[in-house]
Amino acid sequence: MGNALWVCGIISVPLVFLYYMYITFISLLPRYNSKDRKLPLEKEKPYFIFCIPCLNEAKVIQKTVESLLQLDYHRLLVVVIDDASDDDTVQVVRQMNDSRVRVYQRKYPQARLGKGDALNDAYQKICKAVNRLSIDPHQVILTVVDGDGRPSNNILQEAQHAFADSTVGAAQTNIRMTNRKSWLSFMQDVEFYSSVAAIQNSREYLQSVGLGGNGQFSRLSAMQELGENPWSSCLLEDFDFGLSLLICGWKIRHLSNSIMYQQGVTSITRYIRQRSRWAQGNMQCLRRLREVSQAKIPFLAKIDILYFLLQPWTSLIGSLIMVLSWGLIGVFLYSYDFQFFIESKQWIWNVSALCLWGFLVFGPGLFWGIRYYQVTKKEAANSCTFGQCALAGVSMPLYNLLVIPSVWLACWRQLIRKKDWLKTERIEENHIKE
Repeated sequence: MGNALWVCGIISVPLVFLYYMYITFISLLPRYNSKDRKLPLEKEKPYFIFCIPCLNEAKVIQKTVESLLQLDYHRLLVVVIDDASDDDTVQVVRQMNDSRVRVYQRKYPQARLGKGDALNDAYQKICKAVNRLSIDPHQVILTVVDGDGRPSNNILQEAQHAFADSTVGAAQTNIRMTNRKSWLSFMQDVEFYSSVAAIQNSREYLQSVGLGGNGQFSRLSAMQELGENPWSSCLLEDFDFGLSLLICGWKIRHLSNSIMYQQGVTSITRYIRQRSRWAQGNMQCLRRLREVSQAKIPFLAKIDILYFLLQPWTSLIGSLIMVLSWGLIGVFLYSYDFQFFIESKQWIWNVSALCLWGFLVFGPGLFWGIRYYQVTKKEAANSCTFGQCALAGVSMPLYNLLVIPSVWLACWRQLIRKKDWLKTERIEENHIKE
């Protein structure tokens, strides 16, 4: 057993060391200061078309549409793409009776073929309307918002600054959770607003910013270069779409000062289903590796994209090492003579080894918990105590363990070629407390 522990240690320690080097690097990077902040805004403001793909979103859609209509901007249109919902999604939207809102209903057998297919369908209709009205597609920005999305008030001002650069084809906001009362949803907020935001900031430097499915802005003229179906059938259609834009030579920006709020998943079962869909979509994107390697993208950007595409597979290997290590440690602790641990002349080395183990296990989580506290403490409505953030950091290893069933479920679904869309269920708005 001792030899097995040594083998696990030899494999794990270098990987943990590399991870520490990585988080140190991205955390030391200052917030990317883009030149487009200094560019004058165009006299003719762009048109922002918000596309909301909906499948049974009656619980949340009204507040989502209202939050978009409250943005201080006059060239704005909201398109609700109903994908053959069984509930009252369409009725709820139509009762709002606002001229800035359109409902596009998809019917069987064309409906429920995936989020990407629904977006492509609406995109084709929008292209025809833009052409009919003789609007410059370079001045039209499509924004994808999930059914539970809530934008920060400055989101369109930040997007205008980004798209003032004519070479920018897309942009992505930060993501936060609205329902942060439960442990699981709070951990998701810590993850997205600390580590994911820091990673996106580092990608600004590398020119490899990724797109997410919520708060995703894209220029219509850039999308038209991708043909009639810019979104693929991939389960991670947002990231895949961003890859296509990067390969075509367009820039993608991270809107670090704006936020798109959404519901965090509160059920562990639903969380695993959601992350398995993301992981499987990531696996599907690996087929584009050759395109990425041949594209005129900076070398470091290619390395970053490769790292992202390999994450599900490295997680599979890591999960095996993790389970084996914890099992061996459990057996070791069960059979270990703790009296010898204390009374041994080398007790200081034993204690040092134990402290090092604790640092390696809990250090990264504590780091991101403290980072989260630093970025939220000035926000009166969104702040939490230092103790809450530290506790979140300590529990991060437990949160990360949920990756294991997610990636294995994704791997199994990929092997049996099961590619249906595992939709995230919503929570009644009245049950959410800010």
